[in-house]
Amino acid sequence: MRKTCRTTVLAFLVALGALMTAGSAAAVTANNSGQAFQNGNCLDDGVTSQCGGWDQTTPDVAGRPYVQYLAVTNGGTTTVIIDNTAGIASPLALNGSDVYAVVSPTNSCQPGQTPAAGVCYAIPNRVTVSLVHETSANNWSYDFTTSSSSTPSITSDSVIDLIVGIRSTYATLRWSWVNGVPNYWSTTTPVSPTAGDAHVKFTPKTMPVMTSGGCSQIPVSTCDIAQASREVLQPNLLLSMDTTLDVGLAGVLFGTSSAFIGSLETTPIQTGSAPTLTYAAAAPHLNADGTLRTGSFYALLPSSILTLFGTSVAAFNPAILAVDRTGDAGTFSTAWAPWTAAGNGSDGQFLTISNISFSAPKFQVSRAGGGSSNTNTNTNIQKGSKAPSVKVGKTVSLAAIAGGYSLKTSGSKLSAKVSTPKICKVVGKAIKGLKAGTCKGTLMVTPKKGKPSKKSFSFAVVGGKRLMFALHRR
Repeated sequence: MRKTCRTTVLAFLVALGALMTAGSAAAVTANNSGQAFQNGNCLDDGVTSQCGGWDQTTPDVAGRPYVQYLAVTNGGTTTVIIDNTAGIASPLALNGSDVYAVVSPTNSCQPGQTPAAGVCYAIPNRVTVSLVHETSANNWSYDFTTSSSSTPSITSDSVIDLIVGIRSTYATLRWSWVNGVPNYWSTTTPVSPTAGDAHVKFTPKTMPVMTSGGCSQIPVSTCDIAQASREVLQPNLLLSMDTTLDVGLAGVLFGTSSAFIGSLETTPIQTGSAPTLTYAAAAPHLNADGTLRTGSFYALLPSSILTLFGTSVAAFNPAILAVDRTGDAGTFSTAWAPWTAAGNGSDGQFLTISNISFSAPKFQVSRAGGGSSNTNTNTNIQKGSKAPSVKVGKTVSLAAIAGGYSLKTSGSKLSAKVSTPKICKVVGKAIKGLKAGTCKGTLMVTPKKGKPSKKSFSFAVVGGKRLMFALHRR
């Protein structure tokens, strides 16, 4: 998968929030003002030598995606903000709202830059659609952290209903990501040379903001920041238009809560062959207030992907797929729920990975017993949905470890050896955490009849804020 600029995507949007035009009177409508904001401020037109707007890209303003529909629901009240059936590039918002949605070219080239992979692109490989609100006449902000700061108000309980139109000249949609919890997703084949649209409904969630360091690279590889500077509510939809990715990903959606960004990598998608999907999220170890950060990852596996795994929405059993955490050990748990076209826009299975510890975990979804992650010999891989963690000075039972790896142990004798004696040790039928770090070892399962089996394990020994910073720095 092609890598993108490290200082772009949402980091770009944070900086872009400071680009507000002059004005002072209180705003009562996003009507002409929202349209004007999209037309400039490094969005449609590149107004400085430090940014590249749509006018400096191959699709140009006329070929870029556009907002077709935008509505916000709070409780039982829905406010329609944009209803753009005509497909205007920068539509007017309806009267009475100071909320708008802008379309940004992510990783576009600045004046004087030469397009190159990992630098910038004449055809932007990402498109970000962001909600903004007018704080005073002609002044706009991407930050909705204060719930009363917009009309209609947008909070972490609101439901955003957004349809993005995609023209045939730029119809290369692959995966999509939202900053929040998605509950509806449908696409009408926006693959060149056919135009289409992407329709998402989601509840926005907070994300960390950092004053320095890098967490924005796609695909996610690292997040070298220990603690966030602040937490903000910024509703965003990111569309990956990268043509190097398999076209079979066009219907794949995922989202994150309390993370800076998410990404998806996959093995080549071939009919009759089960792929391996590798999801990832990036965020600092600690919240802005110094407490330990945990987040969630949400992924829709549409029926087309389930078919490649040899299953379907109706026949799905969670045991069919393995969800493994790779890289540094940490906490997570998983749950599956069916999605239907009638209720959620798409038929598929919806995966929730919750209680995630950071900074840049990856989760491999593969066919149980047959995917590449299930034959991985790396001992620093967590299998199953309930891989344990233990605090310094506390113990976790061998039975709990076996359960975390979905091992059958009824009537069997359990024993273990550790390969990290400074981090943990075996105490009877349990393992005790001695020092912050990663406990590794081998679990032996000896049945009453038959041959004994061995299982490598790896889990986190946690010890508070200082531990998480130390793990981050390693």
